[in-house]
Amino acid sequence: MNIRKFFCRSKLFILLLLLVSVLCGCHHPYDRYPDEHPEPWTPSDIEMMLGGEDPLEGFNRSMFSCTDFLMCYVADPLGRVYTTIFPRPFITHFNNVCVNLEYPGRAVSSLLQAEWHAAGTETLRFLANSTLGIAGIFDVAQAWWYIPPAEADFGQAFARWGIGPGHTLILPLAPTLNGRDLIGLLFDTAFDLKTYIPYAGYATFLNRMTLAQSAYSMVTDSSVDPYKNYRQMMLVRRELQLRMWFYKEAYRQMEAWQAEQKAKEEGTFAAPAEYIPPERPENLPFGNYCKLHNYYPQGSETDSLRVSLFSIQRDRDWWYMPLSLFNSDFLYDGYCREVELVPERPGLRYCFWKAPEVPEDAPELPEKLVIMLSGIGGIYTNGTMVALAEQFHNAGYKVLTLDSTFNWRFVVADGECRLPGYLPDDARRVRNAVLAVLADLREREWINDPEIIFCGYSMGGIQTLKLAELEENDPQIGVSRFIAVNPPVSLEAALKKIDSLVAGSAGWTKSEMRERLLAVAGQLMLKFMPHYLHVDEDSTLEDYRKYMLPVDPVSARVVAGIFLKMSMREMLFAVHRERPLADFPEYRWGRRTELYQALDKVTFEDYAYRILTPQYPGKSTAELLAMSSLRSIEGVLRNSPKIRVFHNIDDFLVTPEEKVWLDEVLKDRLTWFSNGGHLGNLYYKTVLQQIVAAADTSAASGE
Repeated sequence: MNIRKFFCRSKLFILLLLLVSVLCGCHHPYDRYPDEHPEPWTPSDIEMMLGGEDPLEGFNRSMFSCTDFLMCYVADPLGRVYTTIFPRPFITHFNNVCVNLEYPGRAVSSLLQAEWHAAGTETLRFLANSTLGIAGIFDVAQAWWYIPPAEADFGQAFARWGIGPGHTLILPLAPTLNGRDLIGLLFDTAFDLKTYIPYAGYATFLNRMTLAQSAYSMVTDSSVDPYKNYRQMMLVRRELQLRMWFYKEAYRQMEAWQAEQKAKEEGTFAAPAEYIPPERPENLPFGNYCKLHNYYPQGSETDSLRVSLFSIQRDRDWWYMPLSLFNSDFLYDGYCREVELVPERPGLRYCFWKAPEVPEDAPELPEKLVIMLSGIGGIYTNGTMVALAEQFHNAGYKVLTLDSTFNWRFVVADGECRLPGYLPDDARRVRNAVLAVLADLREREWINDPEIIFCGYSMGGIQTLKLAELEENDPQIGVSRFIAVNPPVSLEAALKKIDSLVAGSAGWTKSEMRERLLAVAGQLMLKFMPHYLHVDEDSTLEDYRKYMLPVDPVSARVVAGIFLKMSMREMLFAVHRERPLADFPEYRWGRRTELYQALDKVTFEDYAYRILTPQYPGKSTAELLAMSSLRSIEGVLRNSPKIRVFHNIDDFLVTPEEKVWLDEVLKDRLTWFSNGGHLGNLYYKTVLQQIVAAADTSAASGE
């Protein structure tokens, strides 16, 4: 590069920097709002805190629609061809080379932020990977010396200088959310060595688009409003990046590990005492009791967050990426389809896995089908449900997963657009949906006349037990076993408990809410990695630590409650769009903020009284809630030999009195686990083995 070109580009950079200051200002868009927040925090409040208002919402939605179209109809098919031709090692090592060539931008950005440590480690990474890693093909700095990348960029540097982000500004396929980061991206490009290598940018774009497509689908596919979901997730992730949270947390953990190893060498290391679970509570004498040794509980609500770490065996196909036509990961082995429940309505989605192949000389096994029902907001590819489905599949079962009745897609697909929450009606709609799916499976000759087992967890567990009553009074499906995992006893008590979780955030200032949210979100994102480690009492302490979350219980409670409220908001939004609900702002495509703010103020108690009850004229709220309790089907629970229930002693959605009632009613058809909160022990091998074993109808009634 000659001197004239250098100065010309330098002038351009100065003009761009001035443009950043003018467009974005020196303050965050939310700074003008009071720091105090006496009311409980809502998802809209958090989004406002992180990203400010969205005055260009119509424009941004249009640009995001372009991105969504390109990701679904260009990136996806291109990615399938690309990953089918090129195996995973090629794609991974090519990405390593691209990251290595971006070193100048990361190093300069770190220096501009006065992050001297990050600038130094980036330089060490570049030298090591460029030499020992053969031009960056191998990331030896990470593999040999555990030197993580800093993920620094010029948008971070501008933020550190006090330049505000401005309002949300989205352009097609741009990985930014605001004007500051968009202009920072231009600086990143200028300091990227690939910019000056012919066609390198196009190859990098294709490679990274392929890598990003699966993550993008996970964020958008399950949402009634993909733009909203995308913006919320990106705002949280960007806030973590601005703090170099992942880089600093990785070093903190590495230093803690090194200190532990040094202490072991010196003989001064004091290992945590083996966790001994409590003995059976005296007031629960009837059900089976199973101790989970070395579970290392952190509190009921914090333990419940561990369910997000229970996942399928991701990337078990080492050679091919998920989009590849040759990939054999469990999720991609399934057959995902839609079945029309009502003419001219969106179809109900389901995923079906055929029974695993067996050797030719093996005896023929009876045909068995497990139908999975998930909790609030779950979709047919929900991580927890599919991970549990994989366990049944490994045991030789065919498996079927469906959208939850508490998911907006089910609400829209069944034609009635009726909100869920009245258990008899919910169970009826589930049965109708299952009958339609079974007919579709028989038409495709994927099933013949299988023995059918229902397995539901959380809210799906309540519905599973209600289906047991429906089938006993009017058999239509022919079910041999009903398995419920962590079902709340009373919908009313469970909803009030969720409201109380969110209410715990009342009075938190903006800075306090921001810190607590990022602490929980950062730890969950850091932990959410491809792994297939299911621990048991013989596992090592290091194994258990992969599932432990360094999160305080108060923050865990609030974040769990807000997540559940977001699921309810999606349902309300979907129904309001189809048939407007009373007392809510009008739905407008390019301006939805006011509607979301109103929906966010609906508590679960409001939902029951103000929204659910009017759907059932002639019934009071008290009647609806009474019929949505397991106490309403006590006779079936006492007498049906087909029922199996698994629960945790410390499940916060079930009151002490309800636990005593469950124990006395179900007796040896109920298994108590000593720890786990609400679903937080599904990764524990003993728990999984007992749940899967319950599907074996030839076993004795007790566990």
